[in-house]
Amino acid sequence: MSRARLALPLVLLVPACFDGSGGPLSGTDPTVVTSVSGAGTTGSGASGSTSAGGASDSQDSQPTEGSGPGTSPGSSSGFDPFTSSGGAETFETFGGTGDGLCKMQIDIVFVMDVSTSMIALLQKLEEEILTVDAKLKSLDVLPDIHYGLVVFVDDTQIINGGAAYADVEALKQDFNKWWNFTQSNQQVMGGGSNQDWPENSIDALFTGAGAFQWRAMEQTLRMIIHCTDDTFGEKGAVQSGVAIQHTYDETVEALQEREVRVFAFADNDKTGGPGDNQDVSAGFFSPYKGKTAIPEATAGGAFNINLVLADQLSLSAAINDSVAASLCQDYIPL
Repeated sequence: MSRARLALPLVLLVPACFDGSGGPLSGTDPTVVTSVSGAGTTGSGASGSTSAGGASDSQDSQPTEGSGPGTSPGSSSGFDPFTSSGGAETFETFGGTGDGLCKMQIDIVFVMDVSTSMIALLQKLEEEILTVDAKLKSLDVLPDIHYGLVVFVDDTQIINGGAAYADVEALKQDFNKWWNFTQSNQQVMGGGSNQDWPENSIDALFTGAGAFQWRAMEQTLRMIIHCTDDTFGEKGAVQSGVAIQHTYDETVEALQEREVRVFAFADNDKTGGPGDNQDVSAGFFSPYKGKTAIPEATAGGAFNINLVLADQLSLSAAINDSVAASLCQDYIPL
């Protein structure tokens, strides 16, 4: 959104994208859910080949109940991270996956709306990313965790050339840079001001799927943490002079082909749009034009961003529990 949202009481120039062989991503040039679907039974991770490898405004937090990530890893029932709504840390599942053979790398790409209303969420990410990293490293997984970053308003930019950050401190520094950027009301590539409230989640997610240097699917949990507080346009729309490059279907297909799970922090309280009174949940918590919401379509989940901003949901706990619940689970998109 192009202006700051009211406080509540109390996360186009697109780089070349790549397929599993390192070639260009198929398709054209370079949004949670009423139920969280996803990883079904415990397995050795998804199969597939290796892929090579930046604003809007709104907020609600619990991915809703369902199969897959809603259950504790390695079991068909048990701890459900998506029913935790309090502000307390909820890391009960950490340290054990229920399967001694479960050894997966973790790749996480943050796809962040950096429009003016997103400053508080980005500040929280900067404050909590070290906690996220420390908890992930406490899991019984392969030692290295790779992070990436895509930022967007109406245009989109992948940071660090699509390569993983050298360390979490470098990622933290970039969160600081981009929350300061939100105060400029500019496009990420410097192409002018942000004059409308829909932002470009579609191209940003497509970029995250295709331009980050993901590691091999059979050995890696691939996850996008997507943060935005408003709706989006798709191919054919022009937002603040920026033409959207991809359709909803193209973006979902790109995510599914690479077995990337999307966990979205988005608005589920009808507090989007220029008057802070519009329902912008479609594509995140509810179907978009009759099509499955992106988190559900990618075996992920959705959280109400407003609960995070109101300190009713721990951002770091939500991210960490989503990772723990997805490890070594089959990728079963809808």
